[in-house]
Amino acid sequence: MDLAIGDELFALAEAGSPAADRPAQQLTVDVYTDPVRHARELAAIAAHPVAAVASSEIAEPGSFVTAEFAGVPVIVARDHDGVAHAMRNVCAHRGATVVAEPSGTGRIFSCGFHGWSYDLDGSLRAVSDKQRFSSEAPCTMGLRRLSCEERHGMVWVTPNPDTEAKDLADWLGSELDDVLTELGMPEMVHHAATEYDLACNWKLLTDGFMELYHLKYLHRNSIAPYFPNDLTLSKRYNGHFGGWLPKNRVLRMLRDEPRDEWKVVDGCTAAFTLVPGTVIQWQAGHVELFSMRPHPTEPNRTTCRLTMLVPADRAGETELWDRNWERVCITIPDEDFAAAVDVQRNVDAGAVDVLQIGFNEEKLIQHLHEVDRLLPD
Repeated sequence: MDLAIGDELFALAEAGSPAADRPAQQLTVDVYTDPVRHARELAAIAAHPVAAVASSEIAEPGSFVTAEFAGVPVIVARDHDGVAHAMRNVCAHRGATVVAEPSGTGRIFSCGFHGWSYDLDGSLRAVSDKQRFSSEAPCTMGLRRLSCEERHGMVWVTPNPDTEAKDLADWLGSELDDVLTELGMPEMVHHAATEYDLACNWKLLTDGFMELYHLKYLHRNSIAPYFPNDLTLSKRYNGHFGGWLPKNRVLRMLRDEPRDEWKVVDGCTAAFTLVPGTVIQWQAGHVELFSMRPHPTEPNRTTCRLTMLVPADRAGETELWDRNWERVCITIPDEDFAAAVDVQRNVDAGAVDVLQIGFNEEKLIQHLHEVDRLLPD
């Protein structure tokens, strides 16, 4: 992969970023505000794999996390045989939330409303006072199970239980699946995670990973000095998007060192936007995973869960990873996310109704087309 990516970056650097050969496009802001569209997008997100939690966050049998994906409350748990499961966090009896804690360990799940209990795979374990509950055969309905697959160090969940399960490798496509494998994601483990509640549409957050026009302006006091301006190798992967951004030292290496000595990937930042709603960013030997979780009713609100994954055989290098974690927790929220919230505030105020999307920002339009393709009728 080093040499293949290096060859493409070298050719791009030699040719220079292309000048626009067509006019800018206009984008109406209702794609970030329309509640009807938002509901359709939630349905699309719920029908596709969501990066729920790092596998190592539920490493022990009996461990679990709870979260909300596309408005759906979910439990992700590992049973006593080591198998990961996902299920709706809603009691089969009267619809109460079964597990209130964000994470923990236990032998069973028990609803605090009427005491119905469930095994770690969601199967109904016991109905309290079942002789008084019904004269007929007792209820056997457990928690509603969801498609769940572990791959690339993550547990991926499809929130809609009525959707046919998608094989994750097929959904990613063989090329991207191979890239993530070569980057070492299957052997990565959780280092840290946090959540941001943001007053903006989820697509304004993914937009920031899909164009570098902003790099030397928005990031001028942070990361911009380390990268060339507006030079990125754009890739398409089975309906998803990728971008390889080389550091300045990589371009010097491509120019000055023999090809068989190139070490390209370690000197790049690579962002992969999975449609819909997940961004995997590789840099400096680790992965930063952004899981966009739109509000169930309000288009201008999103929770973003940021998880940092590091190589398992280097997980003990805590000081190094803590420095990288501190850096990403400053740069992305304080600059990229803040810009997205600023745009949403102006849109919500009615101060702008059309955005101008340049030739060098066309992946934003392409991303919207991919999202549109997934929207239900």
